Amino acid sequence: MSRVALALGTNLGDRLGNLRRAVRELTAAGWTVERASDVFETPPFGDEDQPPFLNACLVASVPEEDPEAALRFLKDLEGRMGRISRHRNGPREIDLDLLFWDDRVLQTPALTLPHPGIPQRPFVLVPLLQVAADWVHPALRKTVAELARDVSSERIVRIVSLS
Repeated sequence: MSRVALALGTNLGDRLGNLRRAVRELTAAGWTVERASDVFETPPFGDEDQPPFLNACLVASVPEEDPEAALRFLKDLEGRMGRISRHRNGPREIDLDLLFWDDRVLQTPALTLPHPGIPQRPFVLVPLLQVAADWVHPALRKTVAELARDVSSERIVRIVSLS
């Protein structure tokens, strides 16, 4: 089994329910959640004219050995959960992003690992810090804790436990 770090986000509908349903769906598909962060309310990123997000991160073991197959599964799950394709960085019912896949570095037309936005996104780094502080970014050779020191978390508020 491979070990992954996954970011979850939502700003439409039953936001907390969306996150919790995503975790249930992942578990039902054979993903073993090793650690789950708390849920944080975060300001929108990019397009600021939208509701605030709820964000969380997971560390999980996945039965799939192919990152692109796992990405297809995640995109299918987003669709089954009602995600509608809108504009980039726009509102969404659910967003599931692969952040890390073991210590792999991968770049294909469909997927880049580690996720290229990690270092600039406090809405990812704050929850990721709770579950993977010592995970080393394989391209930057910095831990999540080191990356988190370089972003501002002043507008990020812990809401509740994900479970």
